Amino acid sequence: MRIVRACATIAALALCAGLTACAATQEEQGAPAPVASETSTSAPSAPAVPGPTPSGSADVESDQPVPKVGRDGSDRTPTVSAKPAPVTGTVGYSDGVSLKISEVTFAAETAKGPGSFPGREYARITLTLKNGSSEPIDLGTVVPTLLDAAGGALPKVYAAEADVVDFSGVLAPGKTATAVYAFAVPAAARDSVVLVVDFDDVHTSAVFRGELS
Repeated sequence: MRIVRACATIAALALCAGLTACAATQEEQGAPAPVASETSTSAPSAPAVPGPTPSGSADVESDQPVPKVGRDGSDRTPTVSAKPAPVTGTVGYSDGVSLKISEVTFAAETAKGPGSFPGREYARITLTLKNGSSEPIDLGTVVPTLLDAAGGALPKVYAAEADVVDFSGVLAPGKTATAVYAFAVPAAARDSVVLVVDFDDVHTSAVFRGELS
């Protein structure tokens, strides 16, 4: 019995030694690095792919360089649009409404006193709006904006000698209204401007591009 137990002990020691040597050999050789699962939650997510751009949306954004005015009590999106026109042309809408620059003149401010800018050059722009639609147009919130070649808004001029006259009231179907606005435009900046006229919440803004002359 002692001989059998001794043999068993020797065999166990031999097996342990063999396992230890095998483990050491694997450690020296380096175990292969674990491969990350493709479904691992730690992997970075793929960037979102933008959806398709609505047809013509880029053109709409370039045609409307100034955001529409927020009008009290109205959240309507304009439903009647028109293409931009040259300064000498007419912006015509599908419902019969049209707007044109009927006259442009130039001068320099002469008034003196607080808030005055003697010698500042300005352009006096006369606008004519014709309502050829079947609906009246509220002209109480008309906002004209004149942009220079870099897209910067040029200041409005309210000097008495400019004799400006805003659009106002309600323009009935078949009627025409005229208004005069003045903007500080140096002579060197007249060759490339953009005039944007936002006149209600039904129509997109009327846009004129080109040279003031």
